[in-house]
Amino acid sequence: MITALRYIYTGYVAIIFVLFLIITAPFFFLFSFLLRDKALLPILYLCKFISYGFGILSGIFYRFHGRKAVDKNKAYMLVANHRSNLDAPVCVMACWGRVRYLGKKELLKIPLLGQLLKVTIIIVDRSSSESRRESILQLSEYLKRGDSIFIFPEGTRNKTADKPLTDFKDGAFRIAIELQVPILPMIYINTDKLMPNKKLIMKPGIVNIHYLEPIETTGLTENDIASLRNKVKLIMAEKYLQLTQ
Repeated sequence: MITALRYIYTGYVAIIFVLFLIITAPFFFLFSFLLRDKALLPILYLCKFISYGFGILSGIFYRFHGRKAVDKNKAYMLVANHRSNLDAPVCVMACWGRVRYLGKKELLKIPLLGQLLKVTIIIVDRSSSESRRESILQLSEYLKRGDSIFIFPEGTRNKTADKPLTDFKDGAFRIAIELQVPILPMIYINTDKLMPNKKLIMKPGIVNIHYLEPIETTGLTENDIASLRNKVKLIMAEKYLQLTQ
């Protein structure tokens, strides 16, 4: 009986999400066409509207921890753990101001949504070294303008049951060091419980978003990429285990 109800709930959530996309799609295209380079903030607000409305109607709520201590006037390299597809609306709610997201090319294949993501997402083809280089250059330019950058340093979802985090890629840490911007780690708790990876049967609940202490990169060089990557991963893994055990 419970499983049947969860299947019904999952179908309801899917319908709600698609309806939000259909309702807001004209505004996405309108802002993109009329505002062009100035479309980022209006589109990000639309994304927050979708994430917030989706959460309210589906019974998925966000609880923030440590957000008041974050300096929202600074540009950060924002990094978070990645355990579920639910992390997409969560990261929209977790970020603020002008922020750019790094995403994989597969996102462009999603009907309608793929086209809408082009303004806020920097697409990278992970099978192409040239695409990765171009993405890094583009992200660097945005950071120089004062935009924050959001990256899942694991690169893809962590589908393991026993590892708090999988291996981190170098990209986020290389860019942060090159431009001397601080890294702000975040931990998302419960997304994999509400939207599991292996079997898509959702349930309502609370997602806890924890902001950790920013990690400065001032004075670091290319030789420090590996140590910075490992340091951030260790801090995030320890915090995740502390919050889940």
